[in-house]
Amino acid sequence: MTYKLLLATLPIAGSVFYLTYLHLNLSRKVQCQTKPYPQDKTITLPSTIQNRPEKYIIHHERARKSIPTASLGTYSKPETLTLLLRHTMATFSRQPPAWGIWYLIKDAKDRGTFDSAYIRSLQFAPGDRVCGVYVVSSRDAERVTLALDAPESYSGPLVEGMLVVEVKEEGSETTFINHTVMWREKGKGRAGALESAGGRWMHGLMVRRLVESGVQRLLAELGDKKGL
Repeated sequence: MTYKLLLATLPIAGSVFYLTYLHLNLSRKVQCQTKPYPQDKTITLPSTIQNRPEKYIIHHERARKSIPTASLGTYSKPETLTLLLRHTMATFSRQPPAWGIWYLIKDAKDRGTFDSAYIRSLQFAPGDRVCGVYVVSSRDAERVTLALDAPESYSGPLVEGMLVVEVKEEGSETTFINHTVMWREKGKGRAGALESAGGRWMHGLMVRRLVESGVQRLLAELGDKKGL
């Protein structure tokens, strides 16, 4: 019985070990912190929240990675930002959380926003929808804001929040920053992914992977461009 129990627990133990190793490895490459308040004053929350912040539960996760600006070659900030978003959102579209969103969306056009070819064609201009529930609400040379705005064909629980993706020059380095801000009115709705320790750990792991893979893909694409 003990031997059978050991065999049954091996896959679980192996998965936990791998996720822990991945978390530790990515933590050295991508900084990530979650706080129960906005960590960046330049991110604008809806006026309803700004006017009565005490009525809301707010969590802000900020992940950041810096590389030497020289390694980006001739890429401009807008071009770098667009390519980073294409890579990260195309990668996200193949992750389990995106599968769940896809399943809860019934309209074929809305489901088409998960297609890799569609995502890699986007300029991430205001109004662009990606991965079903994310809609670009604003953009400038260094920052893109995507609001959580589920389409009519979505049948799942509604979540309020936004993603903000930035590319900033800081001295001789360029920093890539991914903000996830989620909120809900106190006493209403379901607890969000960032409200529990386990949820923050898993969400942080996913975002670290997205940021790291997006930056590495960006650098690889630049290397291919130089080799032409």
